[in-house]
Amino acid sequence: MQKLSLLAILSFIHFAIAAQTSVQLATPRVYLPKEYSVYYKLGERVIQIKLIQYGNSRDRVYINLHDDAITAVNGAKKLLERKGGYLIKIENYKTRNIRFKLDGKYYTIDPNRMFSRAGIARSLIIFGTTSPKAIDEIEKFATRVLQLIPPNPSWIIALHNNTNGKYSVNSYLPGGEKEKDAKGLNVNQDQDADDFFFTTDSVLFYRLANERYNTILQDNVNAKRDGSLSIYCGEKKIRYVNCETEHGRQPEYDQMIVAADRQLESKGLDIGFVRNPDKIAYSYRVATTGKQFLPKNNSDILFGERKVGLVRTVQADSAFAISGKLEMNKDFPLTSDMDFFLFVSSTQPPRLEVRIDPTRKKELVNPSATVRITTRTE
Repeated sequence: MQKLSLLAILSFIHFAIAAQTSVQLATPRVYLPKEYSVYYKLGERVIQIKLIQYGNSRDRVYINLHDDAITAVNGAKKLLERKGGYLIKIENYKTRNIRFKLDGKYYTIDPNRMFSRAGIARSLIIFGTTSPKAIDEIEKFATRVLQLIPPNPSWIIALHNNTNGKYSVNSYLPGGEKEKDAKGLNVNQDQDADDFFFTTDSVLFYRLANERYNTILQDNVNAKRDGSLSIYCGEKKIRYVNCETEHGRQPEYDQMIVAADRQLESKGLDIGFVRNPDKIAYSYRVATTGKQFLPKNNSDILFGERKVGLVRTVQADSAFAISGKLEMNKDFPLTSDMDFFLFVSSTQPPRLEVRIDPTRKKELVNPSATVRITTRTE
């Protein structure tokens, strides 16, 4: 009996140890930060730039230019601990703009306006004091910051926060002060306007917009050359996204930066389209018209008030156009007298309608043909 009891105890201990080992193996890996600093003398001031490595990955780059973006940095560090990457952070006493003394005068610069001479000059004028020598010195500092970005990064995520009601996705709406800087725009009325993504990459724009986030696609050709890092990345064809929320909105920021990371890691634009045998599938394309308020996956296609089909997938192509698959009811096959219109509005969700032109000849459209959709603004 004692031997049996001892055997039972040993068996229990064995299974307990095995269970503990199993739990330990299931624990997610945490990357511990390795931190070092670079010091740069700007005028009479020495500026510290922290370089923080998580794991071995140096192609996943995060950059913090404004030292008051505490919410953004906290969110990035949580993600970096789980996924790894490289963080570049300017230390500036938890303030947004950098102030320094040069030849007896004080100058102030927005560090996200220092990546071109024109941007530097405008920023100095805004803050009241400028000089050719100050522009030269700031340009050298900006060059040093850019040198700290590893070569050929897979992406750069810029960490930003804003103040309620000042800079937001609404700044890019028709009539907004930054309207001309955007080539694409997706506004979700259910999301706070201060929380948004801003990217140089059309593929990432459509991915994030399709997740119903406020998202802006920079016009890399025509946007104002304001010295921002996004303009620099657009010119250099670097995949860049600014993840931005209002100060203090930590849960929202944490969710958004995880979404950005997930979409950046995704390969291609395949959305897993599976043909429905009870529908007729067609490819479609919406040519660019500047601002784009894209339809959502599985949104209705209307003929009057009648639902006659669905938009199944929404993608982007290299020419900056919406494309994908739509499915029409079998009792509503497409014919040559039909036109598709995507009605877009800054206040309402996009609406896709079919209309019939009675003056045109009616013939069935081959499902292998691409349906052209015209965008109209309401």
